[in-house]
Amino acid sequence: MAITRQKATDEKIQIGSKRKIAFVCSGGASKAGAFHLGVALALQEQGFKFYGGLNPKAGPVRTPRPMEISTYVGSSAGSIIASYLAAGYSLDNIFNSFLTKRMPLTDPADMTPKVLPRLTYPTMLKIRPGLAGEQLRQVAYLKKIVSNLFDGKWEDVLQLRWLKTTGFFTTAGIEQFFREEVLPSNSFHDYIADLFIVATQLNHSRKVVFGKYSYQPPAHDLSCQYDNDIVISQACAASAALPPLYAPYAIKNRNGTPIHYIDGEIRDTLSTHVAVDAGADLVIASYTHQPYHFMKEIGSLTEYGLAPIVVQSIFLLVEQKINNTIHNNDIQRNAINAVSRYCKEQALTEEHRRRICEILEKELHHRSDVDTIYIHPSPTDAQVFFGDNFSLSPKKLSEYVKSGFRAAIEVLSKYRFEDRRSEPVIGTTRSGAAEGAVSQT
Repeated sequence: MAITRQKATDEKIQIGSKRKIAFVCSGGASKAGAFHLGVALALQEQGFKFYGGLNPKAGPVRTPRPMEISTYVGSSAGSIIASYLAAGYSLDNIFNSFLTKRMPLTDPADMTPKVLPRLTYPTMLKIRPGLAGEQLRQVAYLKKIVSNLFDGKWEDVLQLRWLKTTGFFTTAGIEQFFREEVLPSNSFHDYIADLFIVATQLNHSRKVVFGKYSYQPPAHDLSCQYDNDIVISQACAASAALPPLYAPYAIKNRNGTPIHYIDGEIRDTLSTHVAVDAGADLVIASYTHQPYHFMKEIGSLTEYGLAPIVVQSIFLLVEQKINNTIHNNDIQRNAINAVSRYCKEQALTEEHRRRICEILEKELHHRSDVDTIYIHPSPTDAQVFFGDNFSLSPKKLSEYVKSGFRAAIEVLSKYRFEDRRSEPVIGTTRSGAAEGAVSQT
């Protein structure tokens, strides 16, 4: 996969040659969801459009147009934004939902979604059934622990034997929200866009990708499984079950056996390979896992307590995983390009040169025709780093939208996007949502 991060301003990604464009959204609760929305608004500002909605009742499905994103990959909070876009909700609609505004209904004959309801705390933080009884048993056990402490027995405390709860909340509220209020259809197969939602099996070392297709596991990653039997609402609930806040989410398989799932980014932070597996040759990845870089006006994280230190530790690990992926793909691309140049220097026939490069791509599990753009907050964006992950405050969410918009515009400014007629995209008009998102920047 050709990875492109810091191209010169005069270097181009030829959108005209791109057959399929994908938008990959990572997790990070409501803060990440708002950031992804800001990124989407910036993409729209640059001329991209979002292909979504139900399959037509009759006639052929419309083919995606140039500059139209038709593949969505989401993990955890990213699965919510990806599902909104695949379902056909406009960016204005999603933005107004974040700000608790209601949009007027459109033509009732139109099969696309109308007003997107707002995600609320009771929906997002639904108390897990049985938690009260479990906590009573925990209290009894804690009394025993305290007694052992007086006797000098510390093993039970240090080994966390007293912490028996599987999670305080359940994502069942998210499942119900999508099934009853958001989706015009709960089936992946009923939408014109390709939607993929990523989750992790709790009791296996396996990532599961829910969607409309049932691919064979990639040859380079047999631990990745595709499943086309699950509905969208259940896939979102499984992908968002982040431990220990949320309990694992159970989905019954074909045999009626419950399979427990947890957050989709436990194994992989960015599932860009899912978009590539689906045939995308331009992948735009949005994520918020950006470590803090020291700023004099902010100071050291040691001054802010344990929470930001834990977040920084996690983000440092995530950043390293992403950088390793980018580095490995750069090495593969450079190796293939070097062999290609050598073949030309040795005057090999074009057929031989092409065949040798194809063999290398297959063995390295690399596609040279794919470009990937990574968008994340600036290392100096303390507002996003310190921001409340689960806030539903319209003011805070609006600020995260602005951060996503600014970050995306900065990255996208390094590229010159063109349509299939090789005419630069100029004079694009901001949507009302984009105007609102950047009006105070």
